[in-house]
Amino acid sequence: MNSIEYQIIAIGASIASISFIRTLRENNNVEKVLLVHGEDRLPYKRTKINKHMVRGFDKEEFRIADELWYADNNVDLIYDRVINVDAEEKVVSTKSGKVYSYNKLLLATGAASVIPKVLGLDNDEIHGVQNAHDVDRVLDTCSEKQRFLIVGGGVESVETADQLIRKGKQVILAGRTKFPLQKLFPENLLTVLVNKMHQKGVKLFSGVSVNHIKKQGDSYMTSLQGETIEFDVVIACAGAVPNTELAIKAGLKVERGIVVNEYLQTSDKDILAAGDVAQHARGIVTGLWHSAEHQGKLAALNVLGKPQKHTLPPYRLKTEVFDLFMFSGAYENVMPGVDEAVEETYGDICRTMYYVEDRLNAAVFINDKDRAKVYQQALFERWNKDMVNEQLPLPPKMSFAFGASLA
Repeated sequence: MNSIEYQIIAIGASIASISFIRTLRENNNVEKVLLVHGEDRLPYKRTKINKHMVRGFDKEEFRIADELWYADNNVDLIYDRVINVDAEEKVVSTKSGKVYSYNKLLLATGAASVIPKVLGLDNDEIHGVQNAHDVDRVLDTCSEKQRFLIVGGGVESVETADQLIRKGKQVILAGRTKFPLQKLFPENLLTVLVNKMHQKGVKLFSGVSVNHIKKQGDSYMTSLQGETIEFDVVIACAGAVPNTELAIKAGLKVERGIVVNEYLQTSDKDILAAGDVAQHARGIVTGLWHSAEHQGKLAALNVLGKPQKHTLPPYRLKTEVFDLFMFSGAYENVMPGVDEAVEETYGDICRTMYYVEDRLNAAVFINDKDRAKVYQQALFERWNKDMVNEQLPLPPKMSFAFGASLA
């Protein structure tokens, strides 16, 4: 079969792909790009999806760019699913039967929800919230359901619990750790979160695994810590796994994700990978929106012959749940007994700042939303303690022009 020729193809319409194309154009590259997108809507901001379950959303609401942007940037956007990559022949094949050839290929296929094996349930009885299709399915099939069991203790599980509570649902959250978000915040801040969740009616089970669920009619039941729990819907927020199937078919090196070097190249120099599917040094898969955006830019610079090395930025998370604004920056870097932890509280603001040799190493806080960009700058620039106290004092100054200038 004859192939349709493109110099550059991107698979997966994530922020990594959009950033990749944007960077090409900003650097005066005008070659037509083929962007293959396997979903049913324009590329969208995935991080917005499960945060807006209360009111629902239409297909265009969280789009990264409108249709005109793709036309203006000489992008052929097709809604199809790539089923094979032949790295030797440098062609990709789609579900619709089309074959496209490339000179450079970007794999930005993202990640999929981990659906755990639970005795007594089929996989299709367990819902995920990783992408728009997942959340649409929850909204469509579970609108009349009332009792939800969420399995997992990470960000998606807490955000989903918050949204379901806002919808007036009953929520049970069961996680393996002592606290939800335990990898992102210290215990003093997590206690605030847990108290808020209890006040809102969430039933929490900590340090548990859900291994067996019994179906009874249209509902389910299980036993947790000796208590029988009944519910109507199971949602798994047990993490995400990189979509590496195409890389495996292409014969690329794959471990947790698609292994890339510091320039986002895979084991094939003409194939790059970026975003949630890429595995970096020390086996790191970032799973972060801003990181994926940055990686897309670096992949484009590589294609343009202007390579820049990829360095992992500090992990930072911002989320608004249960009437709390929560920020975690570089908490994974904290070493107990090495970092100096400074805990401070003022009104409803609680924060812990971590220093190594008088330089800011990590920062976590609740309810200081207006200054979040300044905390990020402080982390990236590793401010010393005096500068933190000057620019991020508690209590906050009445007027904070410094932070506003960063917006």
